[in-house]
Amino acid sequence: MQPGTTFKVDEKLSRVLGDLQRHYGAASKAAVLRKAVALLSLVREAEQADGSIVVKAPGSRVTRIVVRSRKP
Repeated sequence: MQPGTTFKVDEKLSRVLGDLQRHYGAASKAAVLRKAVALLSLVREAEQADGSIVVKAPGSRVTRIVVRSRKP
């Protein structure tokens, strides 16, 4: 087993993580971070050449989100 990693987060991020933890019923803030990393991995797979993704919820408009401003 690899050693854990410790992160220092500011009050605002801690509050957002807590809100997401409650909303999704996650066991911990660390679980929220794991879900966020998994989601960002999926976003990377869907990313367009210009560094954007398109999000559309049923019955709503299409939203283009730039997730990366330029290629590495």
